[in-house]
Amino acid sequence: MAHDPGSMVAVETLGVDPVPRSRRVMKARTVFVVWALASASATTPIIGLLLTGMSVGRFTILVGVATLCGLWPGMVMSEMGRDYPVISMVTAKRTFGAAGTAALTTLYALVGAAWFGLNTAVGAEIVGALFPGLASDALVLLGAAQTALVLFGMPLLERFYKYTGPIFVLCYGVLAYYLFFRYPFSWPTQSGPVAWGRDIDLVLSFSLLAWAYDFPTVTRFCIPRDADEPILTRWWYRLSAPLGVMSAVLVMGVLGLLSLHLTGLWNVALLAKSLPVWGDVAAVGVILAIAHTNAMNLYPAVTKVMMLVDAARVRRSPIQQPFTVIALGTFSTYLAYAGILDGVQSFLSILGGFLFPFTFILVLDYGLSRTSRASGDGGLPMGEAGARPWAAVAALVLGVALGEWSPPFTGYVARFVPWQMVVAISAALLYGATRYYFVGESTAGGAPGVVGDE
Repeated sequence: MAHDPGSMVAVETLGVDPVPRSRRVMKARTVFVVWALASASATTPIIGLLLTGMSVGRFTILVGVATLCGLWPGMVMSEMGRDYPVISMVTAKRTFGAAGTAALTTLYALVGAAWFGLNTAVGAEIVGALFPGLASDALVLLGAAQTALVLFGMPLLERFYKYTGPIFVLCYGVLAYYLFFRYPFSWPTQSGPVAWGRDIDLVLSFSLLAWAYDFPTVTRFCIPRDADEPILTRWWYRLSAPLGVMSAVLVMGVLGLLSLHLTGLWNVALLAKSLPVWGDVAAVGVILAIAHTNAMNLYPAVTKVMMLVDAARVRRSPIQQPFTVIALGTFSTYLAYAGILDGVQSFLSILGGFLFPFTFILVLDYGLSRTSRASGDGGLPMGEAGARPWAAVAALVLGVALGEWSPPFTGYVARFVPWQMVVAISAALLYGATRYYFVGESTAGGAPGVVGDE
């Protein structure tokens, strides 16, 4: 169901179809706000717990270095959505083939559901701290409310972020005020050497490279890229999503570190249980802000399930996407009941092991395909599998295996080298070499023409 941007928002039934040009009106500023708020959940300060013993200065440097490490794939994925207005998993069929992409799509739909459950669990924890005995009920209410929001798709989500963003900033401003002025203030000191490599991987698996492959889900609604577009405008579109994500990680991570150091609680919103009424109001606002993140967990996960439905050649129906939203939202809420919050560090490690090589292989193939098309080698239609997907699948499997392997020099690697990043880049280079020498650029799948402009 297509809507005019100014019309009343209706239940979205777009599925994985290309976004029509009439709906591609989003600007870079909106992309930045959407991804900053999606990244700035009540869960984000948990990075302070995961990096216990780090000073604020070292943490700031860490986030800066991690941003530089993940910036290239983030920018490429952002631009991919503007060039070809479909989700990244449709584009991935050219790289990984139909079967490989179906397996990855299933995995990443589950990843989105897991993040939804994780954030919902944190929100319920906040409610339980403020109103003892209501945590279980809060899980149901939060899950249902967030699922209902996603039913209306990106047109409503864009407006939702626009109007709730200031509320989010105000709420966390109140909580930060109480944190700094109610407790004796001191800066956390560094308690030992920084394991830079391990921590860069951790931050990226929590932020930029956990989100990057979903950037096209939003940027496919952006104004299409034009050859006459000013260079600064083009770069702002490229940078808006990555910088939105990482700016939130920096601010919320610092709050988490300070809150853990000053109060023993990484979750700054839980301070509201011992504060005057304004603290309660702020905490309730933070709970609402969880919907910022969970919308961008559930909505892309729904599009992935819809892609699997299309691949199964199930007859298209207007109720498929709404039904998928409800079913996946219910499953994601169940994960919160199942205790996903207890395994967050293992979850992030496993997530990074898959997402890092997948993202780098996909963006390298995208870049090579654009070069192939520009040189006149032709290309495949959007959504069709390349002739030799085994090259990408083999590189991905090797990358995942090496990412989970602990080399004999593990201590040195953790101290100086982001192992998962190095493995991911190596997997992408291996794929590029295999494609060039054994597959041939033209058979690997060139970039398709722009679609969705009808």
